[in-house]
Amino acid sequence: MRNIINLIVVIASLSLVVSCDYIKKQGNNVESTNRPAKVNRIDNSVNVDQLPQAAKDYINKFLPGKDIVRVKVDEDEFEVWLSTGEQLEFDLNGKIKEIEFAAGLPSSVIDERVAQDVKLIDAKAYIVEIDQKPNGDFDVKLNNGKKISYDADYKRIDF
Repeated sequence: MRNIINLIVVIASLSLVVSCDYIKKQGNNVESTNRPAKVNRIDNSVNVDQLPQAAKDYINKFLPGKDIVRVKVDEDEFEVWLSTGEQLEFDLNGKIKEIEFAAGLPSSVIDERVAQDVKLIDAKAYIVEIDQKPNGDFDVKLNNGKKISYDADYKRIDF
């Protein structure tokens, strides 16, 4: 009986080693994505120069004068922190996914139609976060906790 238990333990251990090796090989396959090859394995941080050019262009165009102080990468996104504490998320191609400024987003990143609609809803409210969906729709979070959803044509679809 003891030999059977030992045999089961050995077989289970071998299958665990084989499956872990397979997962490890699959997890390191970065060739099929735009994920940078040089990633700090402790916290997933990367150098600013590994951020896609489209993301850098977005920051330079809409947030001039703000320096990038930290960049992290996950399976499907880059997280970027600016010197003034703001946080942005980009997909692996550099397209903006989310932007969050606790003190309110600058007008340079807010479409005028959305800004006007927010003022109609609450003249004292301001936008603290925009979350872009893959289909072009997006959610806007206000400083008062309200969330407004818009379609890709900037029409309000939910409040």
